[in-house]
Amino acid sequence: MRIHHPLYFLLAAALLTACLKDSEDLARDTGLLPSTCGNDGARLQAQVNGSDYCAGAQVLATGDGSSVVVTGVSLTGTSLVIQVDSLATGTQAITEASNGILFMENGSSYVVAPQQPGAITITLVDTAAHALKAQFNAVLYNELNGTSRSLQGNLDVVWSTGE
Repeated sequence: MRIHHPLYFLLAAALLTACLKDSEDLARDTGLLPSTCGNDGARLQAQVNGSDYCAGAQVLATGDGSSVVVTGVSLTGTSLVIQVDSLATGTQAITEASNGILFMENGSSYVVAPQQPGAITITLVDTAAHALKAQFNAVLYNELNGTSRSLQGNLDVVWSTGE
């Protein structure tokens, strides 16, 4: 039995990620994937450290009429979860205790950085149609390795109630 060096597995994972990004770009260029991110009522997109993030694989929003949790997964498996604690139009703080954000990329999790609150500006709430539109920004922090990610984005979702 031959044991492979762990560096080979890391190299293979890096190449696979690069190939996935190239494949995604090629699919957009040839029209197999849409050139825009999502559709009205099913959109979660952001800039993460200046790179585009699009929840093109799945957008799921659930709520109870007073709060909504939006989960998005990109075609490369990166996830973004936003919890909106109060469905009132206007600007609200994003902190460790309210309106949380979780960003998961390549096995690393990033949350709202301590002492660096972000903001979410809700521009539309329609509780009858279960529609929510907002823009958000925050600095996210990985407690394990000390790195951070700057995040600015927007969402346009219709949430389900689980009824």
